[in-house]
Amino acid sequence: MLFRYKSLVHELVKRSANEDGVIEMSLVQQVLSSLRECQPAGHREILKAYFFEIRKTLRQQLVEVEFGCQPNESLISSLKNKLEEITSHSIELQVSQNDQLIAGYRIRLVDDVFEDSIQSRLSKLSQSLTS
Repeated sequence: MLFRYKSLVHELVKRSANEDGVIEMSLVQQVLSSLRECQPAGHREILKAYFFEIRKTLRQQLVEVEFGCQPNESLISSLKNKLEEITSHSIELQVSQNDQLIAGYRIRLVDDVFEDSIQSRLSKLSQSLTS
């Protein structure tokens, strides 16, 4: 991002989030319509930097969690609270069931994957036996 637009883009991203810090589509649309109306100098560069920061923020807010079985609501809420504590910002959990995991979980947080499942343990055991 160009340095001269950094503070402006940061402010636009803040205005695109609700009071919990979660990006909302309606707020993004308000920011975009305001930019469209006033068209500041360098508006294309500002838009590019803004979209880059919005995408980055959205990736940090979405955590994909896969379970080998159907999880209960108390597990999901405690996991969400713990992840928000670790990441120090609001997140959205996308929970799914993956029967290939057999038992356990896989968590994707931005580019990091944390997994503890029967499938991963069997895979590691298989690799150690074949090497």
